[in-house]
Amino acid sequence: MQLVLQRNRHLLACIRHLCQHLRRHLFDLIFAHDNLPREVSLRKIQDKSRQLAEASQHKSQFVASMSHELRTPLNAIIGLTEMMVKNAARFGTEKAQEPLQRVNRAGTHLLGLINQVLDLSKIEAGKLELNPQTVQLAPLIDDVVGTARQLAEQNKNLFAVEAQENLGTLTVDPMRLRQILLNLLSNACKFTKQGEVRLRARRVANGRDWVEFAVADTGIGMTPEQQAKLFEEFTQADTSTAQRYGGTGLGLAIARKLARMMGGDVTVTSEPGKGSVFTVRLPGGPPS
Repeated sequence: MQLVLQRNRHLLACIRHLCQHLRRHLFDLIFAHDNLPREVSLRKIQDKSRQLAEASQHKSQFVASMSHELRTPLNAIIGLTEMMVKNAARFGTEKAQEPLQRVNRAGTHLLGLINQVLDLSKIEAGKLELNPQTVQLAPLIDDVVGTARQLAEQNKNLFAVEAQENLGTLTVDPMRLRQILLNLLSNACKFTKQGEVRLRARRVANGRDWVEFAVADTGIGMTPEQQAKLFEEFTQADTSTAQRYGGTGLGLAIARKLARMMGGDVTVTSEPGKGSVFTVRLPGGPPS
């Protein structure tokens, strides 16, 4: 497990380094365009574009390779600990159940982080494919709520749901919609203690039919400066928040990218000390 943790930290550090490398090439590209004669500038832009494309390709290959290397042992750890917990009497591991459960939770958490990194890499490379289906919203919301209630209980939060009647169907990738909603609900439950987390779902008309999901909490809230960088990759509200609550700063960036791929968006309103409201809006039908 320690080796897996070290590999996971190394993977994130390498990805950050590659992203910084790509940004440097981009800044060089802009500077060349603004400060060189047209002929020289064009040649410089072409060279930098080629270097940028090569660096991006190397990053994607590296992430895919490392993700596979990390996920294989993690899946083995998760599967083995689950088996030993469920069959404690058979394996004689009754006294080790609590440590085994800790190992299982840690492995599951790391696997989630790796999947986030892989998702981001696929989105940036344009290789993440959606699987749109026409789904009934009520059962999908019930499924998400079942998981969210357990998350809310961890910090002794009240959890409430306000779902408009007859929400009907929505053509969407159901797995990715669940991913977006669970990310927002998980954050709300994490940053709220002995407060309230609320999920609202409704249809709205604004030039076309939209389905709107809002996740509201009474947690720590954010300043306008923190909100401005909230959806950037590997970025959290501030350093103290990252140290206290953990996380990679990828979840919200991925949630917004996925929502935009499905024709919608994720937005936020917040006030320090009073909580936050994250709103997911997805197209519910063709323009009117």
